[in-house]
Amino acid sequence: MATFKAEIYAHQKRADGTYNIKIRVTHKQRKKYLSTPWYVGKEDLTRALKLKNQKYIDMVEDTLRRYRAICNNVGEGLDDMTVEQVVELITRKTTEQPFDLDIVAYTEAFIVKLEKEGRGGTAKAYQVAINSLKRFAERDVVSIKEITVQFLNDWIDWIGKQPPRRNCKKGDRAQGLYLAQLRAMYNRAKLEFNDEEAGIIRIPFSPFNKITIPKPALSRKRALTVEQMRALAKVPYTTILQPGVNRFNFAKDLFLLSFFLVGMNEADLYAATDYKDGRITYQRQKTRNRRADKAEISIKIEPEAQALVEKYRDPTGQRVFNFYKLYSSTDTFCAAINKGLKRIGAIIGVDDLEFYAARHSWATIANNDADIDKYTVHSALNHVDESMRVTDIYIRKSWDKIDKANRTVLDLLKLDLPSVDEPKRE
Repeated sequence: MATFKAEIYAHQKRADGTYNIKIRVTHKQRKKYLSTPWYVGKEDLTRALKLKNQKYIDMVEDTLRRYRAICNNVGEGLDDMTVEQVVELITRKTTEQPFDLDIVAYTEAFIVKLEKEGRGGTAKAYQVAINSLKRFAERDVVSIKEITVQFLNDWIDWIGKQPPRRNCKKGDRAQGLYLAQLRAMYNRAKLEFNDEEAGIIRIPFSPFNKITIPKPALSRKRALTVEQMRALAKVPYTTILQPGVNRFNFAKDLFLLSFFLVGMNEADLYAATDYKDGRITYQRQKTRNRRADKAEISIKIEPEAQALVEKYRDPTGQRVFNFYKLYSSTDTFCAAINKGLKRIGAIIGVDDLEFYAARHSWATIANNDADIDKYTVHSALNHVDESMRVTDIYIRKSWDKIDKANRTVLDLLKLDLPSVDEPKRE
């Protein structure tokens, strides 16, 4: 709690024998001193240099009351402030317009920027979080001043009580994900609008430091076993009467293709453009904007994958695969795959089979069954080992170990792969 007191200091006596009344500001055991416009002589003071002139006592008291009122309006947020921030707060000129920021509009502007940078997945995550915030607040404008500890805790409770979307199971990740997105935007705003060196603190609080964001339960392992992978490979194609993509066959093909390409995910399969010399080289969409190496990786096309690669090649050469011609976005592309995988999962005895399980399966089988060391698996998944970040700068990139690891995994599986030709309608 900040305290204020008027003081007169003997060593600051002026040549004309007067003293300036100072206001001592104390906060968190640190002190700052503010000058006032009032100068007093010895006739206004006691021998102990205490004010005795009622005129000055009243003016000082008015000032102290105003300072206390300003601090009271801040409430618990004062605990997050330094004494310098308190001084800036109470001395801010009244002619200055009070700072405010609509955190919704601020986030939506950031979302547009992400989309222009090609970071659609990240943009979508922020949009989902901000949509939840708007539904909770029941309006489209939320001031950053409203983001208090109580507000955040109420939002956490509200998120936890929301029913699942239609045909979806209720998960426990939303609270953590949404709060993390808002925290990132709040901290981004503080970085942009505060200037601590200049003493300008427009957003003084840190409410996220005082809340506990629920952590989701450990996710279930989504990896298929060697036997389940073999069973999936043997699942026969189906036929459909209507023209268009057979989701069942498409889902099987894409799951196997992802596995054969070391867990290449749907966004990268959809967007890949570089295929030459028997290799697909791409920058991982999820992390390319966060890494100096642009998250680049190159995967050798093994014989098991060749037929599927040719089946879905883009005839124009604009991209590696023609998926962008079949589906308008990665979202519809992934949704189609996952719908087909639900039926395939039921056949091989895997509940709620999803496309990402191909990536989990390659990593798990490589490490647990093929005895591939974790560092190689880590590299094959295009992850970054923070403990090796500096070392990686000095090592020339080579894909040989990843190629060898993938070949070892495929040799272990010995999949019985039927023809990839679509069955003809009778």
